[in-house]
Amino acid sequence: MLQFLKKLFFKNRKDSRHLVPNGSFVVVVPTKDGTTIKWKVKVIDISLGGAAFIYEGSPDDLAKSGLIKLSNDIPEAVGFKTVSDVECSGGSTYRRRGVKFEWMGVLGEKQLVGFIKEYGIPDGGINK
Repeated sequence: MLQFLKKLFFKNRKDSRHLVPNGSFVVVVPTKDGTTIKWKVKVIDISLGGAAFIYEGSPDDLAKSGLIKLSNDIPEAVGFKTVSDVECSGGSTYRRRGVKFEWMGVLGEKQLVGFIKEYGIPDGGINK
């Protein structure tokens, strides 16, 4: 019975998540708001469908952000929508944001697959 309820409410992920080792950063850039503010954020995990990262500041600081640049070598950035944004621990200035990637072109997908191959730890125990 418990397995039935688990399957009913917790769908398996479409894309496997890969842990990303400490020290892996990406740049989050604003979309269409006219500013040039860029954020260097620490990636926690990533998949073909989305990612989670840690940043310092308030949710409003990243409110207009919507693009992740995975590499300086490739000019294309991957668009995302925020699905969660929570405080890391009581009183901390760090937050954890979960994002879902939007449709991307062939170059963006190639860049994402390359990032996962280079930095992702396959089957890091969080793929279920």
